[in-house]
Amino acid sequence: MFDCIIRNGSIVNGAGAPSFTADIAITDGAISLIVSNLGGTGRNEIDATGLVVAPGFIDIHSHSDLSLFFEPHAQSKIRQGVTTEVVGNCGVTSAPVRAIHKATLLRLFETSNFTMTTAEKELWNWPSQIDHMIELVEKGVSSNLIPLVGGVPLRVAVAGMKEHLEPQELDAIKSLLQEELRQGIWGMSSGPYYIPESHFKREELIELCTVIREHNAIWAVHMRDEGQRLFAAVDEVIDIAYQSRVSLQISHLKLEGTSNWGRATDLLARIDRARAEGVNVHWDQYPYTAYGSGLVDAIPPAWRAGGVDQVLSRLSNKQFSDSLKQAMLHGTETWRSPLEEIEIEKIIVTEVKNNPEYAGKTIGELATAWHEVPVDAILRLLVTQEGSVKVVVPAMSEEDVEVIMQHPATMISSDGKAVSPRGRYAQLHPHPRYYGAFPRVLGRYVREKGILDLPEAIRKMTSLPASQLGLKDRGMIAEGQAADIVIFNPKTVVDRATFQQPCRSPQGIEYVLVNGDVVIKEGEHTGRYPGRLLKRQ
Repeated sequence: MFDCIIRNGSIVNGAGAPSFTADIAITDGAISLIVSNLGGTGRNEIDATGLVVAPGFIDIHSHSDLSLFFEPHAQSKIRQGVTTEVVGNCGVTSAPVRAIHKATLLRLFETSNFTMTTAEKELWNWPSQIDHMIELVEKGVSSNLIPLVGGVPLRVAVAGMKEHLEPQELDAIKSLLQEELRQGIWGMSSGPYYIPESHFKREELIELCTVIREHNAIWAVHMRDEGQRLFAAVDEVIDIAYQSRVSLQISHLKLEGTSNWGRATDLLARIDRARAEGVNVHWDQYPYTAYGSGLVDAIPPAWRAGGVDQVLSRLSNKQFSDSLKQAMLHGTETWRSPLEEIEIEKIIVTEVKNNPEYAGKTIGELATAWHEVPVDAILRLLVTQEGSVKVVVPAMSEEDVEVIMQHPATMISSDGKAVSPRGRYAQLHPHPRYYGAFPRVLGRYVREKGILDLPEAIRKMTSLPASQLGLKDRGMIAEGQAADIVIFNPKTVVDRATFQQPCRSPQGIEYVLVNGDVVIKEGEHTGRYPGRLLKRQ
């Protein structure tokens, strides 16, 4: 007797090949047989007639390592069909933590990612990212976790918020990175867009990437700029990858700001040239025209180099605040403001520290209520919320999203966290990608718009990211592969999360299996949490 049999499904195997009808047998968490008209019985049987059976989706750009600490059973990812998450992106991970700079690290998290209670801060002590991952999985998670370690905690652990590193400090960061890689971390993520990683020099990043390359790991990077200086930022990371020979993963490739709109073909051509010249460069994309970030990013990095609190404490000085507002709106000699080419009033507040009633409001709505112009509303928000404000920012064009999506090398990602519309996250008004990224591709871009065909879309979610990672036992429907499987209705699958109502699970995802265990059954969670920590071998 088999543990599970999936019968009569239309199998899309993840390799981009046309679908075929067959039965799948699962034994001991792995696919043991794929045949037509399979005999025998299974302890559990699923009739997939009229449904698509695909490999579980691999979210190559996720931040669930941060959210699962607060609520380990958060379900927004598994309900999308995501069975494996690559966590720890954009340079931000929970560890390593060193006592000497712990307060600095947690304050950075508060201003850019989430707020914490005093009790939660006391628990935030993992000496390595692997230690944090082990704790998460022991509590029970729905999806498998593939961890990266972030450049922010690596740098802060050694040097705090220092702008310039001494040679011995860089050596200490490299030693921390090596130890993480030895323990099974899959690579390092960087966020040179963010302080303090913005202080890394190109030569220092090359040294770190050389360490990553020596361990045959990957470098995932949120570039220094995705707006007016996007092309220069792409050139920088490509050059670092060329110099170090590292495997580069450009995070959430996009073109922010109206001056970039229509240039997606040029951007892809530039990356393709590098690939043709032997640079090992890859990228992912989430299928939306708005990004999510901390509102502190509207303040020039040079102004908040010593921490956002120093800026907020000086806003009562009119000369200072007037000068700051000009810089926020028009940029500086060395920094182009993300506010220059967007409609500021359409920015959506998603999470705040002190006034949950602000979540879901736009900057325009708050400015009107407060009888202020939008830039003053931004500063009022930052002051009243102690710098802890998350936002969603409309900034990209739909045409560019579609051009990037169609490139054969583009992987699909969420850039989101596993959350749920209850408990800790009840007051959250997140980016809809937290709940809908993968079904959105299947419903909107495959079925409705025909931007991709179904086998190609599935390949971008499964075997393509598995290949980039070197993940050999997942990403395909094939005998011997781990039984990470999603079963969905191709006629109804679609995201239901919107910017106005983001906490809505998708429709059409009928079953999800993780390591052979049924986690989603007829669209509902079974209460099973079979996700594993996958270490790099």
